[in-house]
Amino acid sequence: MMLAPSPVRQQTRRRTKIVCTIGPASENPDCIRDLIREGMNVARINFSHCKYDEALNRVRMLREAREELGVPLAIMLDTKGPEVRMFGYSKPVLLAKDETLYIESTDRQPEEVTVHPPEKKHFYTNLPRVDKLCQTGTRVLLQDGFIETEVVQLHQGAVTVRVLNDGLLKDKAHLAVPGADYPIPFMSEKDRKDIRFAVENDFEYIALSFVRTAKDIADVRALVKEVRPGSPIRLIAKIEDKQALANIYDIIRDSDGIMVARGDLGIEVPIEELPGLQKNIVRRCYLAGKPVIVATQMLESMTEKPYPTRAEVTDTANAVMDLTSAVMLSGETANGAHPARVVNMMARIIDRTEAATDYRTLARVTHDYVDRGNITNIMAYSAVETAHDWNAKAIAVITASGIGAQALSKYRPGIPIYAFTHHEALYHQLALNWGVVPFRIEDPDGQLFSEVAKKTMAALRSEGLVANGDRLVYMASSPLGKRLPTNTMRCEVVGDKAFHDEP
Repeated sequence: MMLAPSPVRQQTRRRTKIVCTIGPASENPDCIRDLIREGMNVARINFSHCKYDEALNRVRMLREAREELGVPLAIMLDTKGPEVRMFGYSKPVLLAKDETLYIESTDRQPEEVTVHPPEKKHFYTNLPRVDKLCQTGTRVLLQDGFIETEVVQLHQGAVTVRVLNDGLLKDKAHLAVPGADYPIPFMSEKDRKDIRFAVENDFEYIALSFVRTAKDIADVRALVKEVRPGSPIRLIAKIEDKQALANIYDIIRDSDGIMVARGDLGIEVPIEELPGLQKNIVRRCYLAGKPVIVATQMLESMTEKPYPTRAEVTDTANAVMDLTSAVMLSGETANGAHPARVVNMMARIIDRTEAATDYRTLARVTHDYVDRGNITNIMAYSAVETAHDWNAKAIAVITASGIGAQALSKYRPGIPIYAFTHHEALYHQLALNWGVVPFRIEDPDGQLFSEVAKKTMAALRSEGLVANGDRLVYMASSPLGKRLPTNTMRCEVVGDKAFHDEP
């Protein structure tokens, strides 16, 4: 059994994971290795701003780096989704309070429309029949909500809006009509091509932008199956509008994880509601045993500056205290001045916050959320409670599907979860799960549980993660390697000669 040596031992102590967006500032081998060393667990590639040749180059560098450093690293493709944009201008336009803009719906591509002089204030949007979604007085938000306007006149397929505050309208700025149900298909042709690309090139995750219903997830699963039946790729649903909030239970149930995408969500709902929504979604996800990512502007000021604001530090710490599975960096690592420094800062915030958290008490609080119809869920809670009561060094799980590791993660134990799997894709996918440290092993099929336990203990000991006399609680399904429900829990002491084989 081979256990890849890890140069980032601190990642075995850090429970909350870090997602980093790879972009122009970080798409080189040295920077990628630095990001991993500082704590990156998941690498995100945003397909709103990436071509296939660029993506393949990034994927190649990421895979080379994770293999060289011997660590799990999930690679995630983030789809563009049904974004609503403005276009028809060739450079940023300065908007002044009280001036009016003419915004026209079009089904043409940005490069196909007439570019009007800035002084005409004539723009286009890909939102169909914008006049049917508005009435006089409707708020229309531009540039990620930083420019507020209101509709003053309706036209056939267009609206005139009055600007309520000064602002700079950048290239392809977002346009939002809060609360409106946009008549745009969930998957564009570009999204379909990008999803196919992700499956064909063995990405570990796809983050689906603007998921609105569980059917959206089912449609993507059907497309994945069409491209490659049996693909292990996992789907993360991004929560970005009111329709998704209305269907949140079904979306959590049918997805493999959730991203709280606070940028667009903070436009679609009153911004003062965002903190409560974030906390509620995070709690629903971890109690459902699903990973959840908090994203957008976590350490935004570090895109340019060497230090975050106090508010950003508190925001990140609060997400950790809410028990989110991961926090995400976007422009900070994709376009920022010092990507590795910002990951280091995020890791330091996580470490300090986790050190002050009483996870043993939290695990007991989750007792009411044990699914008593699910044996793996029951075994996981029992394993966590046993580990805490016995003062175990860690919990080890031998898993072929990842279900056991996710069930353990649900209860947010105060000790590491060492997950051993022989599936390459799962090894990297588990890097997203809170508290889970994945390791690769040989296929345990046909081996006795005691044989595998001995090998995993020896491997952990060689890495300096356990020592003779340390206590470990094991969880697995028996016989091993068969993807059966969890039915085995064992308590072992590292170096104990009392090991015995099963009859």
